[in-house]
Amino acid sequence: MEYIQTVLLQIEASRLEQASQAGGLLPELDEHRSFLKQQPGFRDLRITRSINNEGSVLVVIESRWADDESLVRYETNEPNVAAIVNKHYDVVIRDTVQVLDMEALRSEASWAPMEAAAQARARVTLPLLVPLGVLAFALLVIYGLSRVYLELSKSEATVLAAGIAIGILLIAFYLALNPRVPGWQIGGILVIAAAALTGGAIWALMQEDTGEAASSGPSVTASPAASPSSPAPGGGLSVSMGDNFFEYQGQKSPTISVGAGQQVTINLTNSGAATHNMHVDGTDNKYAVTFCGPGQEETACSDPNIISGGATATITFKIDKAGTYNFRCDFHLQEMVGKIEVK
Repeated sequence: MEYIQTVLLQIEASRLEQASQAGGLLPELDEHRSFLKQQPGFRDLRITRSINNEGSVLVVIESRWADDESLVRYETNEPNVAAIVNKHYDVVIRDTVQVLDMEALRSEASWAPMEAAAQARARVTLPLLVPLGVLAFALLVIYGLSRVYLELSKSEATVLAAGIAIGILLIAFYLALNPRVPGWQIGGILVIAAAALTGGAIWALMQEDTGEAASSGPSVTASPAASPSSPAPGGGLSVSMGDNFFEYQGQKSPTISVGAGQQVTINLTNSGAATHNMHVDGTDNKYAVTFCGPGQEETACSDPNIISGGATATITFKIDKAGTYNFRCDFHLQEMVGKIEVK
């Protein structure tokens, strides 16, 4: 079963050329086809005219719809065929416009092959594309948001999470109120979301690269000649731990210079919300243990070795051999790193 809107009108033969020019009635009706293709329930549009060279030319515009609700929604909103015809009243013979809504009884034999082909495509295409699309979008959400959150402070991350939640609720509310939303609107929402996630991930990677570039610059010398008898102000060096980075004298992922064979004490402050620690490898830079603890040989660990958000700790070590050694947070192996330069 199909529902058909048929619009009949007549044009003076002398005005047919005007109606056929760019911006005229007939080209505008033909361009209207692209709009109709985006409407739910639309199936086809046919525009025909008589071939009279004199008198008047009969024009028939026929649009086909899958259900009466789609047709009624189209008729009661603009743009539609009737509105386009009224716009070009100067070429249309007055009182010849008729709008007919009809129900078509179509032959199953004529439409069966087309419907069978469409159903076959749907059975093959949708089961493949939908899961792949959902998986790709989910991976983009997970990766994009995780990278962005790592570069934000606690308060900024909270605001972003609240904004995303409100946005999802508003979109869900709109879709619930409009069950027949055109496909282009759903596609637009997905494209905007994917673009925002991609842009956020790129921004986060750029921020991370900026931090790494800063850490690869000249090392920060932190009282290399300090000794137990002459400690730095406050009883040692001071390193701040954020989410998720070490910071020393304004430098993230810093290089800290100390004296060979001298005992060094570093005061640690966890200024972030996550749990951190500091683990110095004083041997071969391969970290003999995965998670450091008190009393272990050939490694140095913060005391305590689990530092909660807002808490403080200290780490004391002595390295006799000059060289460059690594330190890290055992909870964030990739992001929270730095170097100890022994001179």
